[in-house]
Amino acid sequence: MKRHILLLMFFSLATLAVTASADVVAYWRFDDAGDADVEQWGPVGPGNPLPDSDGQSVWRKAAHDYSGNGNHLTTWDYNWAGYSWSADVPSGIVPLSGASNALSIQNGGDWPAAMTWSEQSLPSGTNLETITPAAFTIEASFKASDRVTGYYTIVGRDAAQVATENGALAALYFQAMPDRTLAIKFSDQDGYFHQAVSAAGIFVADQCYNMVGVSDGSTLSLYLNNKLIAQTDMTLSGSTDTAMAYGTASGGDWEAGTWSIGRGLYNSGHVDRWYGLLDEIRISDSALAPSEFLFVPEPATMALLGLGSLAALRKRRKS
Repeated sequence: MKRHILLLMFFSLATLAVTASADVVAYWRFDDAGDADVEQWGPVGPGNPLPDSDGQSVWRKAAHDYSGNGNHLTTWDYNWAGYSWSADVPSGIVPLSGASNALSIQNGGDWPAAMTWSEQSLPSGTNLETITPAAFTIEASFKASDRVTGYYTIVGRDAAQVATENGALAALYFQAMPDRTLAIKFSDQDGYFHQAVSAAGIFVADQCYNMVGVSDGSTLSLYLNNKLIAQTDMTLSGSTDTAMAYGTASGGDWEAGTWSIGRGLYNSGHVDRWYGLLDEIRISDSALAPSEFLFVPEPATMALLGLGSLAALRKRRKS
């Protein structure tokens, strides 16, 4: 029995070691109390506004990048397009890491937008705005308001003229769609536009969900609360390069490669604003397995389940 327990602990630690080595490029937790660069503009806490960029005229750090790469976020003008912190979170603990989770963000107006701005944040590691990942994983927790009934973007990437079928499409949409469907969509280096779209009615308002989109270069998959809800075989498209597009075109209020939180881009215009809560947004330049997602069952719970199974097995053997 002791040997079985030790083996279980060994494999649990091995799993944690693997997840710790994932290629995380950006990770916004929004639990930034104590971050001097954020709190110089006001205290971090429920109901308080995130620092804004005054319409991208001045840099203010709004959310820390916990990947260590320095891909910090800023927000648009708070009065009509910003965010405030909320104490409403999907879980008080992030199961993968065991980290405390106290805050999420809530749109502060009708035109919310947060984004990367590498020219100002000056990433010290991998620059999220310049990557063209051959494989990637996008994770986000969300709670939609009852206003989310059409196209609403959780995470996007700005670009134009990257998809051959429609030059108005951006490089990426991680979004809710009409009929309460969810989707991951992106343009690749060959100009093909790939998408994995769930069935209708997959989510309801005022309930927390954890959504993950994964591309391994061949298959595009979408998960909700660790359940596979959509999958597409990209090898059938005819593309010879399914790495994510970067784009070269830019507009008056956006630049190619920028990653957006809570808004999308279509036909070079800001669209599809998110209404509701967002939290624990993580981007990796590798295809993570479900066991590596942020919101997997808590390690302690997994260990208890394993010990329970071993105990049951031992009991059966004695009987």
